[in-house]
Amino acid sequence: MTRQRYFPNTVDARPGWFHIFATELAVANAVLGLPAPDVTAIIADAKFLEYAGGPWLTAAREFGPACTAALEDLYAGTGTVPCVLPVFTVPALPAGVVAVLAGALARIFAFVQTIKASPNYTDAIGLQLGIIGPADGTPGAQPLPAFTLKTERGTAGEAVKIVFKKYGRQGVVIFSKRGSGGWEMLAIDLSSPYLDDRPLLVAGQPEVREYRLQFYDDSAPVGDFTDVASATVAP
Repeated sequence: MTRQRYFPNTVDARPGWFHIFATELAVANAVLGLPAPDVTAIIADAKFLEYAGGPWLTAAREFGPACTAALEDLYAGTGTVPCVLPVFTVPALPAGVVAVLAGALARIFAFVQTIKASPNYTDAIGLQLGIIGPADGTPGAQPLPAFTLKTERGTAGEAVKIVFKKYGRQGVVIFSKRGSGGWEMLAIDLSSPYLDDRPLLVAGQPEVREYRLQFYDDSAPVGDFTDVASATVAP
């Protein structure tokens, strides 16, 4: 069965993966029988990565807007006491979590290969640890990308936002046709969405834009085209 990669593509989804891996590895090793010190070290890596990508990153993201607001207040605010600039407070480490050396994710990926090479390894253990990607939505299961169109205000009139699903592929190739012209490659996009903010062919005159997509993988277009979808763009 063809499966997509097991490690989450988005940063926000990774703390949950690290949590499951750290929690379930201690349980699964009763069957795997891997050296206890190695397992303990990898669990420490996963727990610290969960902390860094979760509470620490959340606090760091929230600190940025607070700094901006404080600076705006310093620029143009009012008050009778000196401004106090915010100080970033690092979230405390949870109980049992310790800082680890750099390269923690690389060590986890290498250890996953050790797990899969164990004679006691099974697909059930892989699913338990989250080191087997889901079957649904894989490139093999989805022969074509999926996409939707939405018009919104652009820099000089309406633009078309193309929201697509690449189902584990590297990206998509976006083709467009408008007016009396033929199909042209608009973009190779590796992350959704794509904004078609081209100026109108005739200034002030609405136009219909047609789109079709194709998978992009290994530096080349892959597979067939999707069905054509269209959107009307106004000035």
